[in-house]
Amino acid sequence: MNNYQVMPDLTEDEYAELKADIKARGVMVPIEFDEQGNPLDGHHRLRICEELGITDYPKVIRAGMTEEEKRTHARKLNMARRHLSREQKRDLIREQLIETPEKSDRQIATALGVSHTTVNTTRNALESGGQIGHLKARVGADGKAYPKTSSKKPVTVFNPTPAEEKAIKQPEIIERMAQSGKSAVEVKREIKAEEQEERRRENAEKIKTLSTPLAAQGLFQTIVIDPPWDHGDEGDINQFGRTKPEYATMPIEEIAKLPIDKISDDNCHLYLWVTNRSLPKAFSLIEKWGFRYITCLTWVKPSFGIGNYFRGSTEQVLFAIKGSQPLKRKDACTHFCADRGKGHSAKPDKFYTLVESCSYAPFIDVFGRKERDGWSVWGENG
Repeated sequence: MNNYQVMPDLTEDEYAELKADIKARGVMVPIEFDEQGNPLDGHHRLRICEELGITDYPKVIRAGMTEEEKRTHARKLNMARRHLSREQKRDLIREQLIETPEKSDRQIATALGVSHTTVNTTRNALESGGQIGHLKARVGADGKAYPKTSSKKPVTVFNPTPAEEKAIKQPEIIERMAQSGKSAVEVKREIKAEEQEERRRENAEKIKTLSTPLAAQGLFQTIVIDPPWDHGDEGDINQFGRTKPEYATMPIEEIAKLPIDKISDDNCHLYLWVTNRSLPKAFSLIEKWGFRYITCLTWVKPSFGIGNYFRGSTEQVLFAIKGSQPLKRKDACTHFCADRGKGHSAKPDKFYTLVESCSYAPFIDVFGRKERDGWSVWGENG
C-alpha cells in the first residue's frame, strides 16, 4: 500500500465497477499528487488509467505539505467522498490521533471534516487502551504555547502544465507561490530574473579588472558596434566623394575576426550599425558571431546626405540576440528621429538612451567615439 493510501484496496467487484465507469466516462474526480509525483488520492483511479492507457486525466498537485499533512489530507478526502461505515471513519480518526496525539480535538476535527465530539470519544478510547498517552497540553487551533506546527502554507495547482509540474518540484518555488499567490511559472520567471541581475553585477565587477574590454570572456549583455566599413569591396570606386571618412576603414574579413562572440554573455543583445548599402555584409557578421537577427531599427535623420543613386536620410541598426534575453520595455518602436552627431559617422546620444531603456548592463560600445557613464568603450577614439 502507498504511504498515502489510507484506505484498504477496493474489492474485486468495486474495482471492476469503477474501471467500467472510467472506461465509459473518463476520470470524473481529479487524481491528486504531491510535488514529487507521489499519488495522495485516487490510487485506484490512477491504476485503472494505467491499465486502460489513459494519460490525459484531471490532476491536482498539492505542494509544500509535510508528510503528516499529506496523510491528514488523504484521510479527509476519503471521509468526505467515500461511503464509509461508522467503524471505517473511526479507523481513520484513530490513525490521525495516533500520528498527531498532541493536536487538539477541534484541530483534528477541522482537518478531517468531522465533529470534535467524535474525535474526543475516539481519543478517550485510545487513551484508556494505552495506545496514546494522556497529554497535559495539546496544540490548539491558535497555536499558542504548544509544539509548533508547520509554518509552510501548501499550494494547489489544478491540471498543471508540464512546465508547472517541473517547476513546482523546487522548494523555493513552492514557498514563494504560497507567499505571493503567483503561479509556478511566474515565480520561476522572477527567480530567473533575480539570478540574471546578480550575474550582471558580478560581470560588471570582473570587467573593471580587465586591461581591455575585448579581453572579456562572456561578460557583456549588451554590445553596440559601429564598424568602420570598407565600402571599396561593394562595387563602386568612390561612394563618398567629398565626404570620405577621416578614420581607417576595415575590410569585412577583419571585422569578422573581432571577438564579439567571446565577449558576449550567454544572454546578450547586439546592436550593429550599418549603412543601407552594407546590409548584406552585416547579416553575415551576425551569423558569424553566433547571434540571430530579430529586427532593424532605423535612425531617421533631419536631412538627406550623400548617395550615388538615392540620397541617404536614414541609417540602420540591426538588432540581434543570443540566448533568450527579453527587452526591458514593451513600447519601443523600430525607428527614432535624432539630429546628426558631431563628426563623420558620429551616432546620436538619443540612440544610447534608447539602448539603455531596452537592454541590460554591462554595456560595451565597440568603435565608440567617446566615454559614456556605465559603458565600456573600445576603439580608435574610445
